[in-house]
Amino acid sequence: MRMFVPTLAVLASLTACGGGEEEDASSKVFKSMGTLQCSGGGVSLAALQAQLAAAKVLTRSAACGTDGLANSTVCGSPDGRIGIFEISPTQAGAAAAAGFAPLSTLPTARTIPCA
Repeated sequence: MRMFVPTLAVLASLTACGGGEEEDASSKVFKSMGTLQCSGGGVSLAALQAQLAAAKVLTRSAACGTDGLANSTVCGSPDGRIGIFEISPTQAGAAAAAGFAPLSTLPTARTIPCA
């Protein structure tokens, strides 16, 4: 019983520290880069980030990614490249108005090196 009381006190103190979780919360959004197989094109990660900035959405991080969906291997068809951005959850509405969607709606997405 002596071991149980100190352990309980430690657990209670750890759960009491939960205070700033909401401040540190973040949300990830994405948007297609519009690139095509064989020809590239589309917009850069910086251009997508500028779209968020124009919508008054601050980004915490930015990464290139792929939607992870099966794309037909045909020149001129979409290649699935996306821009992924970490933002404050309070700015999700403004990001959506700028054409960005929650990354949680694309469970097959993953980050990849920017080319």
